[in-house]
Amino acid sequence: MSWLNDSKDLAAVRVEIVLAVIGVAVLLLSGCAGLQPSRPEPAVQVPPQTTAQEVVVAKPATRPQVTPEPLPEPPARPPAPPVNDTVLALLSDADALASAGNLDAAAANLERAIRIDPRNARLWNRLAHIRLKQGRYAQAASLAAKSSSLAAGDSALLNDNRAIIGQARMLRR
Repeated sequence: MSWLNDSKDLAAVRVEIVLAVIGVAVLLLSGCAGLQPSRPEPAVQVPPQTTAQEVVVAKPATRPQVTPEPLPEPPARPPAPPVNDTVLALLSDADALASAGNLDAAAANLERAIRIDPRNARLWNRLAHIRLKQGRYAQAASLAAKSSSLAAGDSALLNDNRAIIGQARMLRR
């Protein structure tokens, strides 16, 4: 215990302990440094030297030509469903009444025919024409749209319905 009392010896022991700790730390850190994967240095590319006569012209990017595929043929128009004789009579009377200028009676006949055959697109179209003549533009457009929803490939009827809707929109302004 006498060596602990000597302050010079105590200082020397402390220095030795500190050096030993630092030495162990250095060994540990140097051992860990070897475990890191080495990264390759990035390659630096130097552009080739160009002379004043060498000029590079970039072509503008062009879009590839896309040719749309033709639309498939529309399905064949289904055969017209058989028309009820009563519906034919009401339609004939409605045409005669409309030609005579009695649009209200013609519309009433067409509405009765629609109650009998509500899936008949031609009846809705005829009523749309009557409503257009009466100045009921919103109703005419609505009836033409209903006719179009039932037209099932009848391009002439669809075109006529589009014309009615276009006229109704134009006249409504």
